[in-house]
Amino acid sequence: MAQPIRFANQGSASNQRYSEVSRQPLYILVFLLPLILFYEFALYSTNKNIQIKAHDHLVRFFEQFDMPPTRGLWLGGIAILTILFLWHIFTGNRWTVKLKFIMFMGIESVACAIPLLLFGAVLGGLTAAASTSPIADLTGFDKIAVSIGAGLYEELVFRMLVIAVIHTVVCNVFKQSDLTGLTVGVLVSAILFALYHDLPNAGSLQALELFFYSTAGIYLGILYVTRGFGIVAATHAVYDVVATTLLATLAQ
Repeated sequence: MAQPIRFANQGSASNQRYSEVSRQPLYILVFLLPLILFYEFALYSTNKNIQIKAHDHLVRFFEQFDMPPTRGLWLGGIAILTILFLWHIFTGNRWTVKLKFIMFMGIESVACAIPLLLFGAVLGGLTAAASTSPIADLTGFDKIAVSIGAGLYEELVFRMLVIAVIHTVVCNVFKQSDLTGLTVGVLVSAILFALYHDLPNAGSLQALELFFYSTAGIYLGILYVTRGFGIVAATHAVYDVVATTLLATLAQ
């Protein structure tokens, strides 16, 4: 029988480095759990219209199996938690979480969001995004909720799933190196990420905005490959929270 998760500041895992454990599924699960619960609660209790496209696609996928729509709202979060939990089981890592590493993951995510915020500000991407997005009309609570949801589910789809599929095809089918597989995966996911933001009205984004989303996709892809799903999802969420809040302030 598996041991319960034990939160500790010292113990048998004390010799593990932060750079290693922050990429482990159990740490990612514990780190992202508050964000997942917050978004799913907001989605269910306040306004289902805040649901982002990536999450909506997951819900529609589950509804293909005759899943009730209301229950389907929760299945995106359950999917992330299930993936991370099963990943942890298969890796056989310790059931120990050091809280200071969880705190460090939060600090790192904020730090990693700063270059993206600066890049967006330089290109004027923040202002452009606010003026064309329905997010600008949401309440402050809903803006935070949809920003967190974007970080979680867009990274699940475009980084974890797309990069994994592309990497598998390039390496196993075309017999290329691991580095080649990851590079192609990052580039393809970045292109799809940019096109995704141009939907449902294709051609609605300006060239500068597409450039921003493509570059941001490459940055997030590299961050995913080097630092893992937890850091990239939180970084994306931090960027979106700050961007939507900043835009709302500037628009007043």
